[in-house]
Amino acid sequence: MKKQKGQDIIEYALMLAVVVGIGFGLYTHVGIGDHISTVFNNAGNLLEEVGKGKQTTFIFPDDAIKRLFDERYGGSSDILEKPATGEVKDIAFDSKEGQELARKLNIQTKEGDGWYVRIFSPGTTVVTYYSASDNGGVTFSQLKNAKPGDKEYLTKIYIHEGIHDGSGKETYNTANTDRQSDVGHVERDSKGQFVSIYPGSK
Repeated sequence: MKKQKGQDIIEYALMLAVVVGIGFGLYTHVGIGDHISTVFNNAGNLLEEVGKGKQTTFIFPDDAIKRLFDERYGGSSDILEKPATGEVKDIAFDSKEGQELARKLNIQTKEGDGWYVRIFSPGTTVVTYYSASDNGGVTFSQLKNAKPGDKEYLTKIYIHEGIHDGSGKETYNTANTDRQSDVGHVERDSKGQFVSIYPGSK
């Protein structure tokens, strides 16, 4: 039995050596190694592209407006609570509060776009979305930092907007009109510095 056991071990060792030899030969001479490397590289590139695609999945302006209203009237965010009596609360997309809302509600805007939420003390809420493509390619940052005399110093702009009253009832939304965007204006202080964007003609 010991002799038989020893023979089995030798046979297994020889078989393993043959398999390893064949595998090494295929890997080095037939080019399987290159194929394997190619497969893994392609898989890595595919995952990278999928990741990039996920990061650049933007939502439409009307979807952003809806998500903000849903959170304002039915969500759990303290950020969108109505202000004290007689006060007005402005939340910009690029502020700390706006960035927190964007993460929570998965609002990913296109490069150059921006939005504002204005809440009045009775609870009336206005959401304004600025699209660079609706305004000759002028980005929100260019609009915000423009000085009098600059070509980006726009006063009349085109926006997407929605308005809800204190009870949450929709009173206006550009998504329900024939036009895809509506006229708005840029509010600036006495020095011409950017304050916010707002619906309607100034």
